[in-house]
Amino acid sequence: MKSLILGSSIFLVAVILQAQSGPNTINADEQYNLYFKKADDQMGKFQFEESIKSCEEGLKYKPNDFLLRAIECLNYYEIAEKLDVKKSDEKQWKLDMYAKMVATAEAGMKCAPDKGECYFMRGLANARMSTTKGILSSLFSAKQIEEDWLVAVTKKSDYVTQHGENLQASANIALGVYYRLCPSFFLLKWTFGISGDLEKAVTYCKRAYELDPTRIEIVKEYGIALITRGLDNDNTNDITAGKELLEKVSTLPIRLNTDKVDIEHSKMLLADITLCPGYSRDEQQEISEEAFKKSQQK
Repeated sequence: MKSLILGSSIFLVAVILQAQSGPNTINADEQYNLYFKKADDQMGKFQFEESIKSCEEGLKYKPNDFLLRAIECLNYYEIAEKLDVKKSDEKQWKLDMYAKMVATAEAGMKCAPDKGECYFMRGLANARMSTTKGILSSLFSAKQIEEDWLVAVTKKSDYVTQHGENLQASANIALGVYYRLCPSFFLLKWTFGISGDLEKAVTYCKRAYELDPTRIEIVKEYGIALITRGLDNDNTNDITAGKELLEKVSTLPIRLNTDKVDIEHSKMLLADITLCPGYSRDEQQEISEEAFKKSQQK
């Protein structure tokens, strides 16, 4: 009788243990997938702090993952972009966000040296950190930024955001803007190893456009690159093609927070194409807008 009771108890315990380890149990991969989806959804809803927390939770289950680190970088970037560089406390906070972005990207690069996402993120973080600190910092950092983006465009990227941002296209457009804005001055190349190149600017913008022909920022920047090259070479075909792209911008669907600004800037640049060579949506953007307003008052 005792052996029967003992046997029944063992059987009952075995059944309970089997139930606990059955199909309802969530393993590490499933936990990772849950947090990945949560982080991606939260970033899509502009819940950046929450998304960072979900990324950190997901990394507990897959510590060597690079995609969650890429998402985390994007969250740091979005938080930093909303901070005002003219306010000293916010400027430091902004720089701290970019520094976290660099560290997170470098961790991702170690996990997946054959993937492009985190190379792009480190280049982006250093580029934004440089423009926040000032022109001299930009010169010293420019070569490293260029090298990261050149790696990013040659390596496979898997991630596309919920707003349709293809990071391979992002790396190409970043290089296009870099080569357009970087001065073509021999002393800069000799001293810092950097130089602008309008042919490269158009080439990389075109590649971005081929990857994502409906993203407003890409269409705008491709148009600006063509117009800038056209003005430099006195090539009316480039200028006409660039204008057509700028006109296309307002017909495209709005996908990103910056799209409305880019639509207005495309109209501004169409009204005065001489603003194209030095245009950016950053500090120089304010100069461009001021010049445009002055030209309208004449």
